[in-house]
Amino acid sequence: MEDKNKYIELIGKIYVLYIKSKVALAEAHLTRSPKFYFEKFNTKNDPEINIEILDYLVTRESPVYLELSRKSSVLFVLEITKILSRSKGEKFGIGKLYNKLLNKEFKENISLDCFNEVLKVIEDNDQDSTLNKLKLLRDKFYAHTDSEINILTQDLFPTYNEVWELMDVIERFIVTIYSEYDSGIDLRIDRFLTKYAREFEKTYKYFQNTMDIADTYRLERHFSKLEIKAFRNRKN
Repeated sequence: MEDKNKYIELIGKIYVLYIKSKVALAEAHLTRSPKFYFEKFNTKNDPEINIEILDYLVTRESPVYLELSRKSSVLFVLEITKILSRSKGEKFGIGKLYNKLLNKEFKENISLDCFNEVLKVIEDNDQDSTLNKLKLLRDKFYAHTDSEINILTQDLFPTYNEVWELMDVIERFIVTIYSEYDSGIDLRIDRFLTKYAREFEKTYKYFQNTMDIADTYRLERHFSKLEIKAFRNRKN
């Protein structure tokens, strides 16, 4: 019974770390570019919102979002590399779970085949693999100053498509593990992101209504007079 409790505790910790990683990645992606995030997940936009203008406002006119994206990226890297660590000392890794099942330290009757896909990722020695790029960021650069992180993260962070594909591998593994108990599991994170929709709306409405000459000038440099007129006229 004690072994079973420890097994359940370990997969529970992996689940929690995964959710934290997924939320951090979504925050990083969404605040880096709402447009590309919505396109990635086929999210329907409010027809009253010009997505090109919103994306510009978030990425170019709101430095707080850029800073949030950077910090969320750092948190994502730190959390996801725990789950995918090769280190024997890692307390919450999938590799640790696999070894305990393989060595019969856990008596659960779980097919080890469900580990194949994720172990292939963990054991990949290709330095250009998504995981190894993330580990490089963790080990070599996130100990540097904030200004250095800003430059290095942008250059070295894998594409969001690559990272989301990595997350899909982990998610399939977690779903399979929990299905062994006929246990449903909630991996949705939309509820953690609704606050950004509200903040984006505030930013959008501010620029719809502002009479500030500098703000208006910057908009006019990036969008046509027709686009700006339609943008201004869509006030709620």
